[in-house]
Amino acid sequence: MKNSAFHVVGIQATVAITSATAAYFLDNPLAANSLLCGASASLANGLMLAWHMRERNDAESRDPGGQLKAMYLSSLVRYAVVVLLLAAGLRLFGLAPLYVLAGFVAAQFGLVGARLLVNGK
Repeated sequence: MKNSAFHVVGIQATVAITSATAAYFLDNPLAANSLLCGASASLANGLMLAWHMRERNDAESRDPGGQLKAMYLSSLVRYAVVVLLLAAGLRLFGLAPLYVLAGFVAAQFGLVGARLLVNGK
């Protein structure tokens, strides 16, 4: 149970690398770099989610208000990190916006699909 969240991130990384490899061979290296940038934002989100889930499971039992506060703070931090990584890929590195977003979406689909696979649904 504890490692299932990190297994999900591993499956998500496999989806990201596969899509970037396909973009490299089907389009060009810039497309692959852009896909990897978008996928890295999604992977950071998945890693932070797994880390916070493990932290909550290992922590001592708190009151419901404290759990809710930790959940909201975790969501806010993950959202800010994703926005900053996507903005860095678009503005600082000058990558193709469509491919950056496609990489993010592909990795997020990998996250959802991996969750379904790991949970057996």
